[in-house]
Amino acid sequence: MTPQPLVVQCPSCGSNDITYTCEPKCCFNHICAACYTTFELLTEPLGQRLSAIEKPPHEPDSLAPTVACAQCDSLEVYMVAPESGCPDALVCIACQALLRLGFTAIESR
Repeated sequence: MTPQPLVVQCPSCGSNDITYTCEPKCCFNHICAACYTTFELLTEPLGQRLSAIEKPPHEPDSLAPTVACAQCDSLEVYMVAPESGCPDALVCIACQALLRLGFTAIESR
């Protein structure tokens, strides 16, 4: 299974025009280009692992949504392909943990 790039919808307006505005050493602050809401992303472990994961062939864009794995802190977190039977789940390529995406520090403008 080839995981998909992370796609995030703004928790305020639902837009997916989201930009990562910081660096992993600091935080996971993102901003919505449509309504300027800022928020941070986090993951929660689902207690399962997914095997036979292929690493995506291209490195992600540095401004694309980014989040760390709650299990191992890796930034290799991707969306699970729809055909996997795990809707809305994320997977960490490094440790194969299934994850759920969460939001914190939401500030609407």
